[in-house]
This record gives sequence, structure tokens and C-alpha cells, in this order.
Amino acid sequence: MAIFHLSVKIISRSKGQSAIASAAYRSGDKLHDERYDENQDYTNKRFIEHSEIQLPENAPQKYLDRATLWNSVEKAEKAKNAQLAREVELALPRELSAEQRIKLVHDYVQKSFVNQGMIADWSIHNPQPDKDNPNKPANPHAHIMLTMRSLRSNGSWAPKQKSTYVLDKNGQKVPAIDSKTGKQKIGARGRKMWKRTTVAYNHWNDPQNVEKWREAWSKEVNQYLAPEKQIDHRSYKRQGKEQIPTIHEGYIARKMEREATGSSERVSFNQIVKYINNELKSLRKQIRGVISEIRKLEKGRDQNEKVRLEQDTRANQTRTSREPTMGGGIQRTIADNREQSENGRTNGTAERAGRTDTHQLHQQSIGATARRIFQDFRLFAERQREARQRQRRLSQSLRHRETTENQLDAEKQRLTRQKHVFDNQQQQITERQNQIRKAFRDAPQSQILERYYARFHQRRTQPNHARGIDYQGPIKSD
Repeated sequence: MAIFHLSVKIISRSKGQSAIASAAYRSGDKLHDERYDENQDYTNKRFIEHSEIQLPENAPQKYLDRATLWNSVEKAEKAKNAQLAREVELALPRELSAEQRIKLVHDYVQKSFVNQGMIADWSIHNPQPDKDNPNKPANPHAHIMLTMRSLRSNGSWAPKQKSTYVLDKNGQKVPAIDSKTGKQKIGARGRKMWKRTTVAYNHWNDPQNVEKWREAWSKEVNQYLAPEKQIDHRSYKRQGKEQIPTIHEGYIARKMEREATGSSERVSFNQIVKYINNELKSLRKQIRGVISEIRKLEKGRDQNEKVRLEQDTRANQTRTSREPTMGGGIQRTIADNREQSENGRTNGTAERAGRTDTHQLHQQSIGATARRIFQDFRLFAERQREARQRQRRLSQSLRHRETTENQLDAEKQRLTRQKHVFDNQQQQITERQNQIRKAFRDAPQSQILERYYARFHQRRTQPNHARGIDYQGPIKSD
């Protein structure tokens, strides 16, 4: 089923974008960026079906080279926040062949953009299911990059803005008044001065253009589609449809949903909207069936009333022919019957009007019911989002707690190892002390006194920093 999608955005330096990189990515080409002296290589990009550059009549043929074109655009723009190009993204019908898609985009670009003086560099991407995502549907679409500056007759780039005179309602120039003298200002060489203003060099930035481009695209596509598959650029509200629109998902949201069901708010929102639309469609079908049955019953009742009225008329005519002397009464009877029949028709009209009001009320109740259901589902989606946020915070807390516990376990193990080392050292010191005590107990008293006397004499005769250098170790018994 063909869908309508057309989005317009600006490629700008303020967003960190480059015209060279954008063109290389969309065309799957390798381009050299002269501004930064680097190559932008996207030759490995897949699913690029076609790329083409279309020029207006006054454009130099050198701009058929993609690198030359966009390097020239980069040179013409001096500001650090310059708008480099306009991009139009289109969704292409899967019902068309590759040749039909190319011709469709080519004709649309020529009529809507190139004939207005823009240079168009466009590519068709047609992603297909792959081994990573075999259930992914084909998604043919086109990227159209458009220049934003007009071309002069000599092929050079024109400015984006120009200065012009301010005109009054009669088309006359408005003089520039000097606030001090109240008269028209006089410039150099006695020239009179007129008010001037800055306007766009072309009309390409007019916001109304987007609506024109959208309408032109729907008309161009519908030439290739069957009547039951036609697309419409208008919103459901403008079309008069009681249907809730979905939002754009994007490949990132769909990838999130594939990896974890319910993780993408956009996909979840669209699923709720599709469910509501299906319920509304079923409800409208049931209401149409009920209205059809009511009309059948009304038609049958009107037919029965007509037959009964004819029978009464014939009976009255018969009585009139049999009782000619009572003509006045019979005439009154016929008049009464006619009045009753007229009253019956009036009552039937009133009943039908009441049923029409009831039908309108049903139609209004459908919209109100849909809005209530949509609000309930929206509230449900918000609660789901809050629950997911709480779950994420809880998961983060659990991960933090687990990390902290792991750190505590590691620190405990380190302290245990250190305590084991200290215990070994303490055991060695204890053993050493025991050896010294045993040596003192076993050594003769004279040898102990001699050793300590020598130690005492050394401490008195040597400086503080040299004391103890003559220590000979513990006393050992022979």
C-alpha cells in the first residue's frame, strides 16, 4: 500500500554538516572536500538504486560533476552558520518498478525544482531485507539535495539577498526623511536618498512552497497508481476522515523495537493508534449496517402506509357512489382522510429529521469516543513510559549496588591477603625473638656483659647517626 511522505529540511554548518559529506553519503560516492582537504568515502554504502544531477538551462555543464558542484557551493558560503543546501525526502511506492521510480522522481524534480532555477542532486535508496532483519519490508525512498542560491546569466552564484527600494501603494519610491530637518535626505553629489529594504533574491524559501511541493508530488505519484491506491498530501482532518494519524518512527525506533519489544515509544504509540483506527473502522461499519436496516424498515413502512391510504380512498369512493344523498359528509370524510395522510407524511418527515439528528449524534459520538479512547491509550502509554523509566532507574541502582558489592569483595580479599602477609611477618618476628631469648639464656654471663659494655662504650664515643654500626648480631652460645 503506497503511503505519502515528503519532508523538507536544511543542511547547515550550524548543525555540523557539510554539503560534500551529505552528497557523498546520499550518492554512495567518494568526494574530496576542498574546504577541509579530506575525502568523504561512502562507496561501501548499499541499496543505492540510482543517482543523478539535473541542471537548469543557465547552469554550467561542469556542475554535472558532483564534487565540483558542492565544492563550489561550499566556497560561495562564507558564514560559519551558512545554509548549504535544502533536502527533500520522498517515500516511493513499492508497487512501481525501478524504471518507473526513476522516471517518476526525474519528472517531479524537473517540474518542481529545476524549472525554478535550482540544481538538483538526487538519489534513490531501496533498502531490502537482509540476514540481520529478514522481516524488514522494502523501503524505497529518494533524497533530493537542492542548491539555495540562484545562478546569474554568466553561471556565477547570486547572493541570497538583495537591496531594493521601498514602494508605496502607488508603486512610487518612498523618500528617506531626515529626523532633524523633516525633509528628504540628500546624499553625495546632491543625490536624493530613498528608503531601501533587503529582500530574498528568489522565492525558494517561501513557506508556502512546501504545500505546493507536497501537492505536486501526490499528483505525480497518482498517475502511476490505481484509483483505490491513490495517495493524498492533506491531513486526515483536511480530508474529513475520522482517523487518528500515526507519527514517523524512523529506523532507530524500529531497530530498538526489534531488539526489545516495547522499548520504543514511537512504535508503541503507532501500535495504539492503529488499534484505535481499526476499532473506529469496525464501529463505523456497524453503524452503517444499522442505518441501512433502519432505512429498509422505513421504506417498508412507507409502502404499507401508501397501500393502506389507497385502500381507504377506494372504500370512501365506493361509499360515495352508494350514498349520493350524503355527498357533503362523504366529501368531509375524504378531506379528513387527506388531512390525516398529510399529517402522517409530516410526522414521517419529522421522524426522519429526528433520525438524521440521531445519525449526526452517532457520528459526533464516534469522534468523542475516539478522542476518549485515544486519551486513555495515551495515558496508558505515559504510564508505561513512567514504568519503564522506574525500571531503568531500578536496574541502574541494582547495577550500582552490584558494582559496589564487587568492589567491597575485592577490597575484602585484598585485606585478607594483607592480613595473611602480616601474620607471616609476625610469626617470623616471634620466632626471631624466641631465638634471641634462647641465645641469651644459653650464653655465659661474662660474654653477655662484655658484649653490652662494648655496645655502651660505642654509643658514648660515636655520633648519634653512626651509633649501632658495630652491632654484631645476637649472642649465640658455642
